[in-house]
Amino acid sequence: MKFSIVTPAYNSERYIRETIESVIRQKGAFSIEYIVLDNQSTDRTCDIAKEYQQQLTAGTTAIHCHDVQLHLYSERDVGMYDAIKKGFARATGEVHAWVNSDDMYLPGAFDVVQRTLSKYPQIAWLKGITSYINEHSTVYAAGQCNLYRQDFIEAGLYGPVLRFIQQDSVFWRATLWQESGGVDETLSLSGDYFLWKAFSKVTPLYSLNAHVSCFRKRTNQKSSDTEAYFREIESISKVDPHLSRRIRRRMSCIERLPRPLRPLCYRVAFGQHKHHLVLLENGTVPTLVEDEYFALKNML
Repeated sequence: MKFSIVTPAYNSERYIRETIESVIRQKGAFSIEYIVLDNQSTDRTCDIAKEYQQQLTAGTTAIHCHDVQLHLYSERDVGMYDAIKKGFARATGEVHAWVNSDDMYLPGAFDVVQRTLSKYPQIAWLKGITSYINEHSTVYAAGQCNLYRQDFIEAGLYGPVLRFIQQDSVFWRATLWQESGGVDETLSLSGDYFLWKAFSKVTPLYSLNAHVSCFRKRTNQKSSDTEAYFREIESISKVDPHLSRRIRRRMSCIERLPRPLRPLCYRVAFGQHKHHLVLLENGTVPTLVEDEYFALKNML
């Protein structure tokens, strides 16, 4: 299996070394095609990426998978999603993902994704667990495995009403990107939200209960402008206000209950629905869970 990972970057010298290391040091039976798109940074972002590119080309840095290639492009773009779309247009791998230039993958992330997608060909996109780091790369909040309904994703509920689908821990097959049309490059903040809605029209999202990535919380990052983010979301999708209020009320009631009661209450509140979950038996063997109640009982 070959991973194509895209990183859009602009003046990212402070963190991009950690991001690059988190990609190229992954261990397992796969190859990595790493595409870095630099928006003509004025700091050392491009120099740092070139350093790793030269080391990989010369074979002077250790790798722990079949092959790692780093492709660096320094060219103007009209925004992050324009760069991302250009990156995936160049991608040749079977599995895609993007990681921003201040976020990072955890060791073993690609291995568990590779084993899961190899074992279950029906899975076209997969969401692992995102944890949260600060400006000093210290984890300040461990993530959890959430379950996602395909119809709720398509309705645009994740983000405005329900938990976000964090982009840094999502992987998908190249065929799904092609079938869905990919990301809208004209967006500036919520291209991930647009992409998840497009994916959900084709196939369900599977949740993987493995820690795969870290999102960095720092000052002056684009994602901190939540008002602008939600305004852009509204331009993409108008969430049904009656459905939104109904879900908020039900979630509020359920979250007040003791944990053992929540799975059954979810079934009552939201009706019968098949959730898609991959558990890791003994921490290594991916096992697909099809039963709704069992999935909820294990995750809530």
